Amino acid sequence: MHATRGSRRGAGASAQRMARTIRGAERRRQHRRARWILPFVAAAAGFAGYGASEATGRWHAGVALGAVLFVLALHRLYRTSGRSRSWRTGARGERRTARHLAPLSWAGKGRWAILHDRQVPSSRANLDTIVLGPCGAVYVDTKAWMSQSSKVRMRDGQLWYGRFSQQRSMDTVRWEADRAAAVLNCPVRAVVAVHGAAIPPGGLHVPGNGVTVLQARELRSYLRRLPHEHGWSRRRVQVTRLKANVLLPPAS
Repeated sequence: MHATRGSRRGAGASAQRMARTIRGAERRRQHRRARWILPFVAAAAGFAGYGASEATGRWHAGVALGAVLFVLALHRLYRTSGRSRSWRTGARGERRTARHLAPLSWAGKGRWAILHDRQVPSSRANLDTIVLGPCGAVYVDTKAWMSQSSKVRMRDGQLWYGRFSQQRSMDTVRWEADRAAAVLNCPVRAVVAVHGAAIPPGGLHVPGNGVTVLQARELRSYLRRLPHEHGWSRRRVQVTRLKANVLLPPAS
């Protein structure tokens, strides 16, 4: 079990930190607004409650109405923005990807190494997951595309999620994989693991940048099916892992 926990360590940490940072800034703004809004809300709720108690002749009905109105106002005032929710969803997706990959580490007896949430040198970007194994080096970017009604498909040589082109996102994934390749001094495949939206069985291949897009639950079997790269022995996997730990340190 220790190996399983270790193989998931750090997954989604940068995204979770960003979600907390954004939510913290939101809370501070909401607290400032609450200082002058809540007195008016309390007065309005009290007035409505008084009116209800007068109309019904039941004081507890007025109290209940006033309390409900006040709670609804608080909920609206302190609701979480879509931006922080998006980062939090992304962090959960990365942790789910880590759980899918964990069996490779503890069952592979050194044949596989998995590193999560790594810093790109001289950049603010981070690498979601790097997998090292018999297939060589693979960069896995996680996408939490949770809309069940939006299709992921290829059209006109580009990847689309619903009505939105993901070409820029796929180019970024390719760039991140190339940065890892430059640091590790070896070719790095680029893979996108999608949670939520359906992907055709076997995945999709984005022409031009060589990114493979597949359902996250298929990731482990996909990696095992990849052709073995010459020279990627257990020793090379572990040596490359140590190199990555130094040159691609944890982002969080």
